[in-house]
Amino acid sequence: MEKALGILECFDMKHASLSLEELSAMTGFPKPTVFRMICSLEKFGYIRRTEKEGRLRFQLGMVFLEKSQIVNSQLDIRALAKNEMLRLRNETNLSVQLAVRDVCDAVYIEQFEALKLIRVFPQVGRRVPLYAAACPRVLLAALPEEEQMAILAGADYQPFTQQSKTDQKQILAELAAIARNGYAVSRGELYEGTIAVAVPIRNINSEVLAALSIIGTEQDFEDVKMESYIEKLQHAAAKIEERLL
Repeated sequence: MEKALGILECFDMKHASLSLEELSAMTGFPKPTVFRMICSLEKFGYIRRTEKEGRLRFQLGMVFLEKSQIVNSQLDIRALAKNEMLRLRNETNLSVQLAVRDVCDAVYIEQFEALKLIRVFPQVGRRVPLYAAACPRVLLAALPEEEQMAILAGADYQPFTQQSKTDQKQILAELAAIARNGYAVSRGELYEGTIAVAVPIRNINSEVLAALSIIGTEQDFEDVKMESYIEKLQHAAAKIEERLL
């Protein structure tokens, strides 16, 4: 892994195209090792071959363009989601949150708080493990099963409350339900006495870029059917997705 990353690090604006000999000199790796790494990177689209004056050279693959679009979408999504998040907050009088994945965590990147005196919910910038609660599990459910298992295998399953789910089989069942139903519900898993509902926000390629959620106290959810909140969330997510096109 480190050797492959070392090869990719050789490419920049001044070195957009490199030969095998140049890559070997820049990394300090033998040419057979460099070529083997290049073949693996090429297989996944991270490197592509080209020719210059009859000599074989290598460039970064088009997969980086695809990945850069995902990153750009994540950076822009706060601005794109703002109006819908405010509308949802005003309509439900619940706190509305936006989270994105960062490796094994969900990071809350935006929040509009309910117009209430009691504020007990995650602050912008807080990290939460992907196995915990509604927003994080929406992001985890969007990953391939192999990646889900790798993340869960490395988790420490820290309980935030007595209601926190720390059993891997139970979490996997939740992930399957989220993938099937299109939403997640958590009850008191990060904060006692709260309920959160989350849905995914997808890009044009149906890739999950973020999770949108509402969170409130148990009392907030007594007078309104859960289905109504889910519909409002899904409507807001659809409006945000339209702006991503």
